[in-house]
Amino acid sequence: MNKPDAIRFMHKLVFTSIRSYHYEGGTADIRMQRTLRFYAIALISRGKGTVTINGTSTPAMKGDLFFLQPDMLIEASSNDNHPLEYSLVLFSAVQLHKQNNAWLVKPPEFSFKGKLKASQSLETMMEWIHPLISKRALHSSDKQAKTALLTSLLHAVARAESTTQEDEQQKIRGIEQTLAFINENYSKEIKIEQLAQMSGFSLNHFTRVFKQQMKLTPSEYIFKQRMAKAKQLLTSSKKAKEVAEQVGYKDEHYFSRAFKKAEGVPPTLYIKNKCHRIAALYYGLDDHLVTLGLRPVASLSYEERVTYSYPLPAVSEQGLKLNSGKSNYDALLKSKPDLIMTSDRLVQDEALNQIAPTAVLAHSNQYGKMLEHMGKILGRERQAALWVDQYGERMEGIRDRLKAYWGRQTAYFIRVSPNFYRVYGANNQTGSLLYDDIGLSLPVEFPDREWAVDIQLEDLLTYRAEHLFLMADPTSEAKQRLQQLLQSEQWASLEAVQQRRVYDASDLFFKTLGPTGRMWAMNQVAAQLGI
Repeated sequence: MNKPDAIRFMHKLVFTSIRSYHYEGGTADIRMQRTLRFYAIALISRGKGTVTINGTSTPAMKGDLFFLQPDMLIEASSNDNHPLEYSLVLFSAVQLHKQNNAWLVKPPEFSFKGKLKASQSLETMMEWIHPLISKRALHSSDKQAKTALLTSLLHAVARAESTTQEDEQQKIRGIEQTLAFINENYSKEIKIEQLAQMSGFSLNHFTRVFKQQMKLTPSEYIFKQRMAKAKQLLTSSKKAKEVAEQVGYKDEHYFSRAFKKAEGVPPTLYIKNKCHRIAALYYGLDDHLVTLGLRPVASLSYEERVTYSYPLPAVSEQGLKLNSGKSNYDALLKSKPDLIMTSDRLVQDEALNQIAPTAVLAHSNQYGKMLEHMGKILGRERQAALWVDQYGERMEGIRDRLKAYWGRQTAYFIRVSPNFYRVYGANNQTGSLLYDDIGLSLPVEFPDREWAVDIQLEDLLTYRAEHLFLMADPTSEAKQRLQQLLQSEQWASLEAVQQRRVYDASDLFFKTLGPTGRMWAMNQVAAQLGI
């Protein structure tokens, strides 16, 4: 965004709240980690330290200017001898834009964030910030004056971003460049001389500046990054030798000694002995942990996902419940997990690794496969084997009764959402339950290799089956679409509807992702089928 564009952008901002603070403190109470809910302008007026934004650490010192945005995960720490002192302006705002002769609002699109590449002089920036933080200079209820000052401050920030002062910023940029290089290349051999050359400093000067800014020597920082990644990799099925190679160690035994010195246990025992507080960030993982005899400290709530939930006390009463539609960083921090477990079905969030080592588990629809994998990681193989045996025995009994009572029967699982009617095939958790475990059949008309098909009402007659399992998402829009479906001629003409073989599947879709839920779902379907 060039200067004229930035000016026009500022005029389209509407500030809904403005708050400001000035912080002076010691090293003990400056360290924090939190998720921002507002936009923030932070100006360091004294001291030295480190600011970490979404896992990336940046040195902070007098004169540095930061522009922070909502949902950033922020941590700040002070130098022991020179505590940080800073001014902070928090605000929320919307951006006006015109469309079809009507004014609409949307979140602001600032062209700058994080630590600014260049900055105004401290005195210049304080001219705008001081009136905002001074109780004497500005009455807290004078919103118009606050808005004018904040607008001017943002103009100054925009100018600071577009201004380069190479000499003043060379030291900081040199360290930042080496940090980025380490974070991307920790698995390779890194020489301190190479980092010093990259920063533009002599070896001694680079080591001294790095220690001042990061409170660690370059070697200590590289080691810390390697150990953090090693913890994450140890949650996979990789052997210690593979983990060692992937974090930059050619000698497995040297890696094991280094890891034990840092963590107190060898890498092969780390997850089993050190990870007792586990957060589950995908549906069904909480159920897996409970089945293995572990209590998750945090897990996703099912309330936003199903219209009606049949509670499973063993699972539903466990730990802090997180909103699946939010980042949950603050709640996760409060739960203090040793390990976070999530699924490869989700887009990976690197910020989670700043809270705790994060295991990304490969999803499987096959019953027991994920449970056995997690049991191996967590030293709970016996509990996993016990559930697999119990489920297999129960499954065989239900399959035999289905065959004796119904013979070969076809079935579909249909989901109603605000935007679609979706018919599910075999390659998903409900398909695995209905077809692989219980023994129902997927109609031959269903397209090969498709895990699901979105349809319109007029397509419904193409998807006939002898039994239908129906669920609707817990939104008013989905409920309206459900009523349209139930009142349609196409629905009334289906054999399963006429024979009253339509079953409530509100809870099957998500419960089937976990072992206890899958056992419940199998028994529920058996009861609905009268077997």
